[in-house]
Amino acid sequence: MSPKALRPGAKAAQPTATSLDLDALQRTPGFMLRLAQLKFFEGFYEEFATLGLTPATYAILVVIRDNPGVPPSSLAGLLRLRLPNLIKILNELESSGFIKRTRSKSDRRAVELMLTPKGAKLIADGAGLTEPYNRKMLAPLTEAEQRTLLELLNRMLPL
Repeated sequence: MSPKALRPGAKAAQPTATSLDLDALQRTPGFMLRLAQLKFFEGFYEEFATLGLTPATYAILVVIRDNPGVPPSSLAGLLRLRLPNLIKILNELESSGFIKRTRSKSDRRAVELMLTPKGAKLIADGAGLTEPYNRKMLAPLTEAEQRTLLELLNRMLPL
């Protein structure tokens, strides 16, 4: 009988992530970026849970804060969200009193997005958590490496 043979009814040991050969995947930028995204999102949900912010709502509110009057179509394009999905989120943010939609003065068919005072407070509270959260998530990197990482990502993903 081979050393790996199992006795009847015994289950094979499940490989753990540390016992798997992941060399090829670790050389795959898309895979590693996806794992980094998941790590950051998991951390975000933990850190920002008390405010009720998700990564999507945080990004939406920051863009509206920094670009008052932004139209939903521009927001959807920037954040790579399908317009129907964005509209659902905007409806929730508006019914919660965080944003308001107004008609554009230059084009009455267009809608512009603005923060309400309640929305401005929420994103200010979120912004206060952002720096400590980023510091925690990027702790394995030196400050120079953190700057380089952001420079490289911004070069790869021009907005």
